[in-house]
Amino acid sequence: MRGLIFYNTSACAAEQNGRMQTSSFKHRLNPLGRVTRIVLFWAALSLTIVSAAESVQYPGNFRRWVHVGTGVIQSGGPFPESEQGMHHIFANSKAVDGYASGVFPDGSVIVYELRDAQQKNGVLFEGERRRVDVMIRDSGRYENTGGWRFERFMGNQQTQDAVAGSGASCFQCHTNAAAHGFVFSRLN
Repeated sequence: MRGLIFYNTSACAAEQNGRMQTSSFKHRLNPLGRVTRIVLFWAALSLTIVSAAESVQYPGNFRRWVHVGTGVIQSGGPFPESEQGMHHIFANSKAVDGYASGVFPDGSVIVYELRDAQQKNGVLFEGERRRVDVMIRDSGRYENTGGWRFERFMGNQQTQDAVAGSGASCFQCHTNAAAHGFVFSRLN
C-alpha cells in the first residue's frame, strides 16, 4: 500500500534533557515566525499575479483600432484551406509606431482576424469569424519567441487560447519576418 511519507527535515526537533524529542505539528509551525509567514504569503501572491498575467488577453475592442489591411485568400491557390477566407489585420497605437520602423515597442498588439469570405451576385463580403490571432509584445517576458506572445481564439471564443507555450509554434514561422520585427503585415 502506498501512502504519504513525511520527513522531519526542519529544525523543529529540540533537544530536551539530553535527548531529542520531536515537537508537535502546531509547535513546528511556530518557529516559522511571523516574518516567514509574511514572506510565504507574498511569494504565493506574486505567483498568483504571474499566473494572472499569463492568462489570455483577448482584445475585445480591436475592431476600433487602426485597420492595417484586408486580404482574401481563395481556394485554388498555394495556401491551405485553414487559411482561406477574408483576413483583417488591426493594430493598437503602439504597434502602429512599430510598423513605420520595424521595431515594435513593448505593449504593441496586433490582431489578425480570419473570417469566411462569401460571394453573392459578384460581391465579396465577410462571413462568420473563423478565428482571431493575437500578437502581444513584451520583450522581457517572451525572449524565446522574439519578444512576442502569440494567442489564437477559435470562432467567437474569447477566453480559451488555442496556442500552447506562448506560441512557440507560431514563432517558428514568424522568424521568416525577423527583418520587420517578426511581423509579416505592412502598414501602407
